[in-house]
Amino acid sequence: MKSFFMHCLILCFFCISSVSFAGGIAVVDFQKAINEVQEGKSAKTKLDKLYEQKQQQLKQMEQKLQTDYMAYEQQKALLADSVRQQKEQELMMAQQQLQQMAMQAETDMQQNYAAEMEELVTKMKGIAEVLGKEKQLDLILETTESGLVYKADNIEDLTDEVIKRYDAKYAE
Repeated sequence: MKSFFMHCLILCFFCISSVSFAGGIAVVDFQKAINEVQEGKSAKTKLDKLYEQKQQQLKQMEQKLQTDYMAYEQQKALLADSVRQQKEQELMMAQQQLQQMAMQAETDMQQNYAAEMEELVTKMKGIAEVLGKEKQLDLILETTESGLVYKADNIEDLTDEVIKRYDAKYAE
């Protein structure tokens, strides 16, 4: 009796699953789309410039700190103890400030990146949703976020169509 019940349950599961995905499943790779749409390329260029500016500022501060340290090392033997201690404290504070600015720059870059990507992905999700409705799909999986391991050849990839529609809708 148990065996009959289990067979019926399994049969029902397969019937329900085949009916529930009658429209089909598709995938989309938002990471690839971000890298290929014009707005994504512009965002990357903008973020790269911002990163370069932050790096230049940090490099200038680091060079100044090195120059100040070398000057201190040359004069250290001639300085009174109180002046030497004050210079050492100033150098340590400058080094700490440099480290704090580097961490802040990294945090700022991560926040800017996240904001840019969130906006792009939100727009892409809308386009993918429209595509899903047009094609009467039951499910669209994002390949990079879902950690997709395997995709059969008959599963449609909407990435190229998302890129095409995105650029047509959000042309800069």
